Amino acid sequence: MATALSTDHLLSNEEGGLSAQQISVVRMSHAARQLLRTETLPAHIRTVLELMCLPVTALWCRVLRFDPAAPDWPDRDRFVVPSTTMQPLLRAMLRLTGEKKHAAVPLEYGRHPAVEVAPGPAGQGVAAAAGMALAEQALCRRFGRSLVNHRTWVLAQDTDLATGVAMEAAQLAGRFGLDRLAVLVAPPSEPDTADFVDSLTRFSASGWTVRKVEADNLPAITSALAATLRARKPTLIACLPSAAPLSPLGPDLPPEEELTGPWSPTARRGASTRRSWLRRFARHRQRTAFEREQTARPPTLFHEDWQRAWEWRMRTALETSTQESGLAGLDALSDILPELTCLTAASAKNAPPSDQNTAGWQRPVALAKGRECGIQEHGMAGMLNGLALHGGVLACAAASMMTVDRMRSALRMAAFMRQKVLYLLTGDGLALGDGGGAWQPVEQLASLRATPNLAVFRPGSAEETFKSWEAALHWQGGPAVLVLCPHQNTPLRFPAAVLGGATRGGYVIRSPEKRQVTLIASGPEVAIALEASHHLAQRNIRAAVVSIPCWELFAAQPGTYRRAVLGGAGLRIGIEAASGFGWERWLGPEGIFVGMDDFGTSAPANALYERFGITAEAICEKVEHHLFASGAARGASSFAPDQPRARARGPLLTRP
Repeated sequence: MATALSTDHLLSNEEGGLSAQQISVVRMSHAARQLLRTETLPAHIRTVLELMCLPVTALWCRVLRFDPAAPDWPDRDRFVVPSTTMQPLLRAMLRLTGEKKHAAVPLEYGRHPAVEVAPGPAGQGVAAAAGMALAEQALCRRFGRSLVNHRTWVLAQDTDLATGVAMEAAQLAGRFGLDRLAVLVAPPSEPDTADFVDSLTRFSASGWTVRKVEADNLPAITSALAATLRARKPTLIACLPSAAPLSPLGPDLPPEEELTGPWSPTARRGASTRRSWLRRFARHRQRTAFEREQTARPPTLFHEDWQRAWEWRMRTALETSTQESGLAGLDALSDILPELTCLTAASAKNAPPSDQNTAGWQRPVALAKGRECGIQEHGMAGMLNGLALHGGVLACAAASMMTVDRMRSALRMAAFMRQKVLYLLTGDGLALGDGGGAWQPVEQLASLRATPNLAVFRPGSAEETFKSWEAALHWQGGPAVLVLCPHQNTPLRFPAAVLGGATRGGYVIRSPEKRQVTLIASGPEVAIALEASHHLAQRNIRAAVVSIPCWELFAAQPGTYRRAVLGGAGLRIGIEAASGFGWERWLGPEGIFVGMDDFGTSAPANALYERFGITAEAICEKVEHHLFASGAARGASSFAPDQPRARARGPLLTRP
């Protein structure tokens, strides 16, 4: 090993020297700067990285709970680097403190175990870190500090702090008291730092402790880190450049070999901490529950217990709409899954759907027990990703369907990282909302279905909702979204499945012999398809009814099953109160789509369904016109003699 260089002149307190621990930090910092010089970086990025080098090195050498031999053990500190700009500094720290077996692994999410979050849009990493701190808080309350005693650190850019998602997450972190969350940030290299100063002020106003230190003043940095460990609030440490940089050691002085790799202070402290944690874990009385939740395994007899809990919840429900049954499923999950962590937006469900139910309405239990996030859906969605990334919890959120556009960036990040996050989007359908007709869903379903790794469930009955919940819990490829309607359907129950079931994504509800037409629908429009099939039967037209609550699951089924469900021949009609974008994959080139091609007007749901032609009578007219034009139904009567043509009406019960 290399001979330790003499540093006695730096150890004298009379001369204002540094301690032995501080000298090791400085040596590591200079070594990290040397590694940064080997990389090709723009000048402004290199300036920021070198400025943050000493604070980050002090964190890794003195504070961070991280064992390079086991970088993914449950009680490690999370060190979040949300941007590729700051990753060279993480790479330098891993090279100085880590083992050689990880040196050749690319520093990418999903490949290197020390990368906690994938780089994404500015601010998403800060929100995810807040979610990790929230997960730590929830797990600590269940298992205690003997098993859960770690922190979340973020190496952020100034642009992260200025984003709306970071500000919303910062406000939620202050509201939830996430005192084990800390952000390290440096000002931009440009002379104008007004935006940076404004960001610090906003974080301070959000309930954070904001500390300013000189980035090359090691005693000040050490003091700030020690104060962070004692803080009762989330902490933001702003590392500022100083006018007179301190250089206690030469910039080219290399560290001793005893201070790098497995012999580094980080590795030695992390290994000792992990061994102590493993000894406590081996004799902990909640070891089995902790292991089950960390590996995301369901409890014993989970399905039976959940079904009984859901049926009990449905007995007290005021109605059988998909929204009511979906929230009943969430309540049932909260009863039997202690790891369920639910964040709720104010838009999720604030009032019952009709005035006659106001007296008996109570806020759903899962929403009442969940963390209230107000109207900050953007920050809430970003925190959900952190909950899922942390592990040990089942991340869930309830919000309005019309807020999905604000959550889209975080939802896309969850899909990219293939994280299991559950979304309950309420308020689906054409009923008039607080925002008027302009905010009715048109393109949202199509855009969600176009997102890779994302499963979208749009059930049409209480039974379909339960099956959709079951399928969403088993979906492992990414996030799952349940789109729920607040209004009761007619009929209340669908007929028994003829072929398949809702857990397969699509199935046949009604299937006459030698079908001529296949009516394919999702959500509340399945009731319209059933009504239209009865009308067509009275007109001697044989129509099958297919429900497709989840396109992604249905597309994953074997081709023979899909052909049996959709029918090998005959006319296919798609019915959905949304845009028809993407429906051609199920309808084929000759199929017809009945839906929306424009925003609605300020009118009740019945009038809007009539305006867009999403009614049983309108569908029958289109089917007859197409069949007679093609000669497939020539000779059949246009209308059954005992069925007078009724005025078009909508399928939902809603307020006028």
